[in-house]
Amino acid sequence: MPRLLLLAALVLAVALGAGCAEDVGPAAQVGDTITISNTDLMDEVETWADSPGMVSGLEMGDPAGPGPGSFATSFVNGVLGFRIGFELHNEQFEALSLELTPEEVEQVRSGIFGDQSAQVLDELGEDYADQLVEDVARQFAVQQAMGEEYQPWLVDTYSTVDVEVNPRYGSWDKATGTVVPPEGPTTPPTTVPLAEP
Repeated sequence: MPRLLLLAALVLAVALGAGCAEDVGPAAQVGDTITISNTDLMDEVETWADSPGMVSGLEMGDPAGPGPGSFATSFVNGVLGFRIGFELHNEQFEALSLELTPEEVEQVRSGIFGDQSAQVLDELGEDYADQLVEDVARQFAVQQAMGEEYQPWLVDTYSTVDVEVNPRYGSWDKATGTVVPPEGPTTPPTTVPLAEP
């Protein structure tokens, strides 16, 4: 697999085309069936932030926000955008009745970050590394199964599926398939607090 395989795949998927403290809504609602909770999002953000190889491999910038115990909004939005993309691919994987083979999973595991794959997956921890590998493997399986129909499906899905992002993180940009920051000042201005333990 090419070096930085994950980066190439996720950039393709994501590059198409903070609210009040009392807010208890999910981080995002994707269509009628996918809900991404704030807790799950912040757990994923923290996991990515704790992996220097993941952060540098995906060129996501400094995950730390300006305040103690906070993450940069741009970093959180990037992780949320990736998660939305993964969930949309996972749903299509199920719709196509696909199944992963052990060989497909191992191919992604050994090449997801090129020569640094083992190190980065170790930084992420076994449980999350397994989840990430399977997410990426399902994404590739969808792409291979759909062939020439994949790109039109991707553009159509990212632009037409109803994605509601919690205003504390920003909003879904249908034209680019990304989570964009909130307009105007936020509190705190460029950070999202760590999830409560």
